[in-house]
Amino acid sequence: MITLGIVSFFVLMLLGMPIWAAMLISGAIIILDIGLPMQAVVSNMFIAIDSWLLLAVPFFLLAGNFMTELGLAGRLFRFIENLLGHLRGGLPATGVVTCAIFGALSGSSTATVVAVGSMLLPYMMRAGYDRRDALGVIAVSGTLGQMVPPSIYMILFAAIAQLDVSKLFLAGIVPGLLITVLLVMTAVALSWYGKQELRPRASGRVLWQSFLAALPALVMPGLVLGGIYSGIFTPTEAAAVAVAYVLVISAIFEWKTFTLKRLIASTESAVGTTTVIFIILGGATIFANALTFASIPQDFTAFMTSLPVSEHIAMAMILVLFIVLGTMLDPVPILYITIPIVYPVVLALGYEPTHFAILTIACMMIAQVTPPIGMSLFALSGYFNVPISEVMRGSLPYLGTLVLALIILWLWPGLSNVTG
Repeated sequence: MITLGIVSFFVLMLLGMPIWAAMLISGAIIILDIGLPMQAVVSNMFIAIDSWLLLAVPFFLLAGNFMTELGLAGRLFRFIENLLGHLRGGLPATGVVTCAIFGALSGSSTATVVAVGSMLLPYMMRAGYDRRDALGVIAVSGTLGQMVPPSIYMILFAAIAQLDVSKLFLAGIVPGLLITVLLVMTAVALSWYGKQELRPRASGRVLWQSFLAALPALVMPGLVLGGIYSGIFTPTEAAAVAVAYVLVISAIFEWKTFTLKRLIASTESAVGTTTVIFIILGGATIFANALTFASIPQDFTAFMTSLPVSEHIAMAMILVLFIVLGTMLDPVPILYITIPIVYPVVLALGYEPTHFAILTIACMMIAQVTPPIGMSLFALSGYFNVPISEVMRGSLPYLGTLVLALIILWLWPGLSNVTG
């Protein structure tokens, strides 16, 4: 029955069943076979989402949606564009930096690619950039929100592994900056010999005015992270503070767009995304708990530690597993299915938990732009009504940069060392 439960998961996925339902049914088969009552299935689903830490997810999503709908994201983009837009490759570099900052404000990749893409793509097209390249840099850069704190995937990882999410946020700062720099270098290199129109340099006055206009948005990451690390509020409370802060400064500085219609649209979007995440989370928890009840994590740990290979080869196998799963699954179920199984292995191999968390998040960034299943790819394709194959082709050079960043972070664990 355990084998049947695992096989049924892949069969149901191939038949097109929603992933949460496939995991729920497969996990229920295993749980009932073990002898646990049906109530265990229901209670496990409720326990999975009944978490104070996970409450930060809808708040950060809501804050990001408010910034997009109410106009603060536009202020941020205009400042970065005035700062970098006149350089060779300046517009794609603007997209990368804007995605990094906006990701730090919202923690949502989907919100980031839509918000930045809607502003950047018209600029790049008018300047002579190829649409495929423009879509590619936006799709991949949008994943920066999962490494630059606050990150929704870090919140989920901390909830699964019972880690301090504030330490994960701190550990993601240097890796986030590293990946941002590497993506900027890739964007500039791809544009260096192009014939794109260079925008005129913004005057000092225009640059200063755009900075002042963007300052309310730029203050928010410092407010959120500073409040967490100074002990003023918890990560969940910080997410709620972010929502309140965005509402207040939007009402002050973007009062023309501060309408009930936009507020409702932002809230509906956040509720929809949160519902999807939590339904997947519930189904994935059932499946993961079923595997745990069946002693699969323990058996997998014993198998991996008994292999006649070094701990680095074993870790390479785990990272490859993440990337392969990323071609078939969304990052949320990947985290909830695999972490309970591989986390004991990682500890047995001697890896530091925070370092492994950063490597996992880097793999999840790759998963978001890995065909055929890639949420960032589908978000851009659907929003701009372009073939997903076009977004995929444009993403390939930047996807290679993410793989390079993963290797660097793996080989130099000190980059994610929160103790210094």
